[in-house]
This record gives sequence, C-alpha cells and structure tokens, in this order.
Amino acid sequence: MVEADVVKELIAVQLGALSVDENDRIVEDLGAESMDIVNIIAAVEERYDIHIEESLLPDIATVGDLVGLVRRQVEGA
Repeated sequence: MVEADVVKELIAVQLGALSVDENDRIVEDLGAESMDIVNIIAAVEERYDIHIEESLLPDIATVGDLVGLVRRQVEGA
C-alpha cells in the first residue's frame, strides 16, 4: 500500500524541506532541480520496488501527481 506520507517524507529528505504537501509543485514550490528529481524517483523506486518510466516524468508536476503514479505502479505490479 502506498501512503502519501511516505512519499512526502522521501521528497522532504531529498530536498531538505521541512514540510511537503500533496499540492506542492515539486520544481516551482519545493525548488527541485533535475538531479533532485532523479534522486526522488530513485528513492521512490527503491522504497516500493517499482520502475518509473522516464516517459512518465513530464506528468509529475506536484507531489500528489507522484503519489498517484506510485499508487498506480504498485497496484498494477
């Protein structure tokens, strides 16, 4: 089961953010750069033992987008 709080914590750790909300935009609000995004995706993939296709990355704008994508990947696995 994918818990939004786990994904938010992974993002917070990668970005050194004090708080992360599902409505936060990963780049605009949280200040993630391309390498940060790579690290976030790697952390999520490792945590949930999934693979997120590079072609799906443009669909991830907000923390909630990433949570939803991870849920779909885990449920489809």
